[in-house]
Amino acid sequence: MTPATAPAARRAGRAGGRAPRRPADRGSMATELTVLTPMFLLFAMLMLLAGRVTGAEATADEVAHAAARAAALERTPAQADAAAAATAEASLSTHGLVCADYTLSLDHGGLLPGGAVHAVLECHVGLGDLVGLAVPGTHTIQGESTVVVDTFRGRP
Repeated sequence: MTPATAPAARRAGRAGGRAPRRPADRGSMATELTVLTPMFLLFAMLMLLAGRVTGAEATADEVAHAAARAAALERTPAQADAAAAATAEASLSTHGLVCADYTLSLDHGGLLPGGAVHAVLECHVGLGDLVGLAVPGTHTIQGESTVVVDTFRGRP
C-alpha cells in the first residue's frame, strides 16, 4: 500500500467511510448553539412584533371603516362627526387596540347622496402593548376607509 492510498484505505475500512474525529472539534456544537440561540430568539421576537404591528394596522382600517359607515348613515355633518367618534371609541375597545391617543378625521363632503365619507384614524400604540413584552417606544398606526353615502336617501 502506498502512502497516498493509506488514508483512503483507512476511511474505507470504517463504517460509513467517515474520517476520524479530531480532538479540536469536540464541544464546537455546544458553542455554536450557545451563540446562535439568542439570535434565533431575537429573530422570533422581531417576527412576533412585525405580526402584531400588521394586525394592529388591519384593526385600525376596520375602525376607520366603522367610523366612516356610521358617519355616512347620519343626516347632518354634526351628527356624522358625533356618530363617527362614538363608533371609533367603541370599535377600538371591542377590538382591543389600546391607543395612547388617537385622532379621527372625517371628510364627509356635506353628506350628499352618492357622495363619499372618508375617515382617517391615527393611533399611537405603545410597542409593549402590542407584543406583551417590555419593548419601549411607540408606533403610529394609520387606518383609512371611504364609504359611499346612499344614493337613494333624501337630502339632509
